[in-house]
Amino acid sequence: MHDLEHTYNTNSSLKAARTLLMGQLLGSGLVLRRNGEPIVIKQPFEEHLRTHWLPFARRLIDSFLCFGFAVVSIEEETRKPFSDRAQSSSSSIGPDRVVQADPADVSAAATPQAKGPNLIPVVPTLGTYEIVLVPTGRGGYFRETQCFTTAATHAYQKDEFLEVFYRDQPDTNGNCISPISSCYNLLNLLESFKSLAITAEVTRAQPTLVTQSVGSKQQGGASGIDQASLFFDSESRDLQQQTTDEQSVDRQKQLQMVVALAGEINRLRTHNLNGNPAAPSAPMPSAPEVPPRLFALPDRQALVPNALQPQSRGDLEQLMRFGNEAICSSLGVPASVIFEGRFSSNSMSQLQLLNTTVASIAVSVNDVLSQTYTALYGKGRDAGELVLCTAPLCATTEVQALYSAGIIDYETAVPSAMHSLGCSASSISAALERRKTEESKKRKAGELQEKVVEAESKLRIKNAKNPPEAAASQTATPAPTSSGKAKVPPSEAGSAPDDND
Repeated sequence: MHDLEHTYNTNSSLKAARTLLMGQLLGSGLVLRRNGEPIVIKQPFEEHLRTHWLPFARRLIDSFLCFGFAVVSIEEETRKPFSDRAQSSSSSIGPDRVVQADPADVSAAATPQAKGPNLIPVVPTLGTYEIVLVPTGRGGYFRETQCFTTAATHAYQKDEFLEVFYRDQPDTNGNCISPISSCYNLLNLLESFKSLAITAEVTRAQPTLVTQSVGSKQQGGASGIDQASLFFDSESRDLQQQTTDEQSVDRQKQLQMVVALAGEINRLRTHNLNGNPAAPSAPMPSAPEVPPRLFALPDRQALVPNALQPQSRGDLEQLMRFGNEAICSSLGVPASVIFEGRFSSNSMSQLQLLNTTVASIAVSVNDVLSQTYTALYGKGRDAGELVLCTAPLCATTEVQALYSAGIIDYETAVPSAMHSLGCSASSISAALERRKTEESKKRKAGELQEKVVEAESKLRIKNAKNPPEAAASQTATPAPTSSGKAKVPPSEAGSAPDDND
């Protein structure tokens, strides 16, 4: 598990794929729902979700990708940065505390009188726990998970408050089954190839000198052994050794003198003294000076010509590309999306795999988030469920084409387009509300226009059926004035009303 985590955190291609998945899964934040409908929460609890639950979801995704399971513990909230200094500087400013209650009932302001710290979910650090799988059931067909803490104060005690959520259960021998474990051996092979390539380049830059024995000059033999020096007594051997040592010392002194002379020559060539040894005549070269490397060969030894030097692989680049493709295939992320951009040539076929991967990971993460949230804030569906705000990734032109063709409505098009842009859940909800308001206004205006058109059509039909009566009614009916009184013709102004009137 430590090797898997180290590989997951140090490989550049894995980091690129992880960044892409994290952007699609966590880019829009978290959404709190109750009975399928989003819950409107206030600012303090929204900040609490962003501060603690969003990093918790990120750690869950890392654990699922790296190990295939996630270990969850509920701990007390840690001290916020500079909270003590804020309390001492002003009594009205302090660390925000959110009451462990229904998020819809959380007050808009911080409640310093809240008793006790908040409880938050965390993913323990690797090495602080050990997981034991115990066979259970009628025939041992099931495996029960037991967690033990490795803290020194608890001495491998069983932790009843530590839960394990599996996405891919380990095999019979306890080996992790995860996307990273599927490409772990290939990544190790590539790392070995790169290490050997570095060693080869270093050796080629600083080649090793290989020597071999040479024959005696008097005999001219090529065997490298002087027959005259085979038969010596002990005294002669001592004299011969002293002579060899003296020759080696003299040769070393000569080399030191040559090195000192070469350094003085280099200094005179690169500096113009002119009576001032500290004033150089020209700027120093940008490349560092390579000091002369002179070696004294042992007695009766000669350099081997054309000695074999290590060579780096010529197909290392192709192997690294193959490793990148293997990483992307194991994580379920198209290689073209990472190395060629989000909208590559075959956008629909490439993004289909990414959408499937995101949906699969989101199901596992949403299950853990909802169960942990229910354990903290209540029981049953009344407490709500906490899920990731995800949407299928697609190109903007494709969304526009589907919306123009009438295949999808704005309630599907708006979240997809805004999620592709990386907007948060609150921004998407606000955009949907604005669009709903505009659609409601347009619908009311359309209904009113239809009523007006219908009334006009009825009036035209009525006038077409009874034209004389309509004309008489128009002449008999006085037109209203601005004051609200009807205009009376002058001939009838002075006449008294009869029974017909």
